[in-house]
Amino acid sequence: MKIAKKIFLVSFVALFSLAQIFAQDWDDDWGDDSASSASSGGESAGGFWDKFKISGDASLGGRFYFDSDDAGEAEARAIPEVEIGLEYEGTSTNFNAQINLSERTLLHNQIDILDEFRADLFLGDFVLSAGKMKVVWGKGDKLHVLDNFNANDYTDFLIPDYLDRRAGEYMFRVQYNAPSVVRLEAIYTPVMRGEIYAESGRWVPAKVNKLTKGVMDIVGEKELKGMKVSDLLEMMQIQDNMYPNTNRLEYGQFGVYGNFSIGAVDLGVSYYNGHYKQVSANMLSPIMATKGVPGYDGIPTLEYDRLQVFGLDAQAAAGPFTLRAELAYNLTKDIDGDDPWVHNNSISYLAGFDVGIPLHNLNLNVQGTGNFVLKKDKITDGQFKQFDTDYDSTGCYSNNKIVVQLKDTFYYEKVEAVVKAIYGFEKKDFVLMPEVSYKIRDGWKAKLSGLFIHNFGDDEDSEFDGWLDNSFIQLTVSYSL
Repeated sequence: MKIAKKIFLVSFVALFSLAQIFAQDWDDDWGDDSASSASSGGESAGGFWDKFKISGDASLGGRFYFDSDDAGEAEARAIPEVEIGLEYEGTSTNFNAQINLSERTLLHNQIDILDEFRADLFLGDFVLSAGKMKVVWGKGDKLHVLDNFNANDYTDFLIPDYLDRRAGEYMFRVQYNAPSVVRLEAIYTPVMRGEIYAESGRWVPAKVNKLTKGVMDIVGEKELKGMKVSDLLEMMQIQDNMYPNTNRLEYGQFGVYGNFSIGAVDLGVSYYNGHYKQVSANMLSPIMATKGVPGYDGIPTLEYDRLQVFGLDAQAAAGPFTLRAELAYNLTKDIDGDDPWVHNNSISYLAGFDVGIPLHNLNLNVQGTGNFVLKKDKITDGQFKQFDTDYDSTGCYSNNKIVVQLKDTFYYEKVEAVVKAIYGFEKKDFVLMPEVSYKIRDGWKAKLSGLFIHNFGDDEDSEFDGWLDNSFIQLTVSYSL
């Protein structure tokens, strides 16, 4: 907690100091307290602070996990959160920062107390940006296959909104907005972050423990190089030192995106060069060690596979419908598909629409998304197929889902009701997320929400294995400035 307080204090001082620098550098443009300035219609000395805005949101939620065989074991927890926004809008510069104070940031992930920080410089048709940012590529609606720069934070599953569960990344961004219908941008991040998972509690994903199980399958009850299995399994827990250090230039990311219109169709073309945000496990060392081959220490190697993504996206209006689509070709170094420790190439897609239904204020949003692993025969015929990064015990190397959202508003738009459902065709997973919110008055809002997870097939094949008993209901009260 002391560390978190120090980080927050340093962040606040840094932001305040930067604001002072802005004020000093552009004092001549934003006002002068002399009589001549006032008489000529110039801004007052407070001009800078007039353009500086502070916003905030404080909430307290109570969550009850009801999906338990023993009612006495049902879990309830409080979820407090405070968000502070700082913004400056000048004639040629913008400054924006978001601070997040929650259990996730204060206790587990202090780097995200400063959730976002961005400075923009406007130079004609160009916009230069730098800072800790979240960017979105692709035409999908809070669902994408082309949005690769920011990692996901799954410590609270899919419950936060799309941007809220994205981890900020330090980056440089250049945007060119042509006078015509063309928009270009380029992004570079010196380093990257991998996907973030819960280290303890209900939301630790089963796939994080897959490495432990894989090693157990190999070594059985034997000792490995004089190390007990219990010691090895302890080492396999989620710890920072088990993962590659991505704070190095070799983990930099870059990409370019072009957007243009042809008639009523808005089109995009993109290229991304970076890494997968999920680790791949090279199990060769433990396999060889158990066979007595010298030179292997028996410890798996974790790597973030190199990744290039070639993308297309489109959006168009067709009567009352808004149509959207994304298509991605994911290229790794395993072009032949015969390297079990590296992801095979794959194709990902998204296609959907939203439409206003002429019944009350209903809006329907439907999106389908999926991924197809290429050269799957090289996986099933491989020597180490059960340890292959892409291995699936069911032999199915596609993953398709449909996401449906129905939204309506009532009582002069003070009440909003949303029902979101996700169904996975191959894994037979089903997720239902209902929500009703009420704007009380003067920034106060109450929200009743819930999550229901179920698998209609084999639980062990579920993409949400380990989370199937995590259904809950939640009441949240919030206040916004």
